[in-house]
Amino acid sequence: MRAPHAVRRLAVLVCPALAACLLALLLVPTGAARGEAEEVEIDVLPGGARYVAGELLVVYESAPGLERALEATGGRVEEELPAADARLVVFPAIKERRQEALRERLLEEKKAALQRSPAVEAVSLNYVREPLGQPNDRYFGRQWGLRKIRAPLAWDRARGAGARIAVLDSGVATGHPDLRKKIAGRYNTDTRTGAAGDQYGHGTHVAGIAAASTDNRIGVAGTCPGCRILAVKLDGDGFITTADLVRGINWAIGRRADVINLSLGGGGFSRPEADAVAKAWRRGIVVVAAAGNERTSKRTYPAAYRQVIAVAATTRSDTRARYSNYGSWVDVAAPGGTPGTGGIYSTLPPRRYGYLSGTSMAAPFVSGIAGLLAGQGRSNVEIRRRIQSTARDLGPSGKDPYYGHGRVDAAAAVGAT
Repeated sequence: MRAPHAVRRLAVLVCPALAACLLALLLVPTGAARGEAEEVEIDVLPGGARYVAGELLVVYESAPGLERALEATGGRVEEELPAADARLVVFPAIKERRQEALRERLLEEKKAALQRSPAVEAVSLNYVREPLGQPNDRYFGRQWGLRKIRAPLAWDRARGAGARIAVLDSGVATGHPDLRKKIAGRYNTDTRTGAAGDQYGHGTHVAGIAAASTDNRIGVAGTCPGCRILAVKLDGDGFITTADLVRGINWAIGRRADVINLSLGGGGFSRPEADAVAKAWRRGIVVVAAAGNERTSKRTYPAAYRQVIAVAATTRSDTRARYSNYGSWVDVAAPGGTPGTGGIYSTLPPRRYGYLSGTSMAAPFVSGIAGLLAGQGRSNVEIRRRIQSTARDLGPSGKDPYYGHGRVDAAAAVGAT
């Protein structure tokens, strides 16, 4: 039962127009849209081979003859490949198709048509060749944030085995195929039970960024492939309070969390909340929180507490996200993206995937890196120091109000470079 005295309400930190209250969690994902030029759609053949949708590599004997064949098929030369006497050919009309089966059929028809031309020697798909450390997850191509922080290179050195990340949020869809094997515990701060399901999607999205199952040929990869998730549902009665947060932190401490992720926040210093964060820090736990999306320098809590790593958001181009809060209290930055396909692609209830953007999405990248470092046996003091000292400096030289110590670099943090 709730105590009669007033408590502060906290907002889950998704994109700026929705950051005022927990209803921000209703942000609708864009699914598999491909509206930006840098978005690459990867299709998969029945045997498992992956290739770039709507693209072919054409080895030719006669350039004029090839040009005539391309004019007839609607293909466009994207690039010359002189080492193989070949051209990379794209079919924009195929790339725009949303259904993979239709894209595959249309591309096969174009391939067959080109092969019938006497000017063409050979035609092949533009297959995906994966470097060491890159996962085979189906939608990894959409996860620009992981590539930006060099997570695949970090995985050659650290996977976070045995580490636990507590996600204190709207709950987690524990039946999601990319999360169900990662759940190490569940707790609902309102009912004091294990009913930690997620009706909004925010917590599920955050959990996937931090530690989705990786190299399982489905869905997305997580920043910390070996980490387990402690799913804590804070909003049982429709909003989050500092009392909920204190209960959740205390439960995570008792469940031996190595990292606590807080993709939420609001105004107003709370002594009990600050004390709970300090207790977690004394127990060796790394606490990470989103800086907020109001485009202001006003302190957001719990991010602004001294023991917390406060995370601002960056875009695909490594610039500050316009909505991201700033100030001397910001410690680091991480990919948070922009609305639409410029956002962060991750898990959603019940078994879906989609894009969301905000400092809420930036924080779990940092929590995932902390999990990688915890798996190396490092203390919370050393983990924080490495995350900050190895971050890529952006903006003004040195620590600044917009990026803190810089945009995090997972590979550098774990010593992979």
